[in-house]
Amino acid sequence: MDHVLGFLTRLFTEPPSYYLSWPAAAMVVGTMIGMLLPRVAMHLAIIPRSGGGLFGVITAPFIHGGIAHLAANLPAFLVLGALVLHRGEVWFLGVALAIALGQGALTWLLGRKAAHAGMSGVIFGFFGYLVALAWLTRTSTDLLAAGIVLIFYGGMLAGIAPVRNGTSWDGHLYGIIAGIGTAWFQCRG
Repeated sequence: MDHVLGFLTRLFTEPPSYYLSWPAAAMVVGTMIGMLLPRVAMHLAIIPRSGGGLFGVITAPFIHGGIAHLAANLPAFLVLGALVLHRGEVWFLGVALAIALGQGALTWLLGRKAAHAGMSGVIFGFFGYLVALAWLTRTSTDLLAAGIVLIFYGGMLAGIAPVRNGTSWDGHLYGIIAGIGTAWFQCRG
């Protein structure tokens, strides 16, 4: 039991793991909110072009509608987030914030009139960022990371097609755009 407590303590108190563990824990709490208090969760989602929905730009990534929604997002967040985190902690913070805020703002400005919630926009942003970074830098490390991303997560590109009801395909699209834009600004800046 001491080993488990020691592991959890390190996971949530030591870098670099806490850059992923705290958002993951917030996703679990957000899932509980989404399941137990759906009306509250609706107010924490992005509602395009509404004053109240603007708050969702910050809170929506952590709100999930159920266990299946969380199960679809959590592993991808951890894997793709770890690939971004591999570049460095400060780098990760800048990338994650730029993508989350960029994707959220684009969804709020241009998204369909619906409640958009979940980490998938950020995940699609990490995907776009890692692939664009490899294209722009052409370093072996970035190309390897992009190759891994394309092999294991390339199928998620189907998530930007507007064919599934209840899926924020537009949030996914804006996530990829925010990720590519973040990579471009970092490499050109």
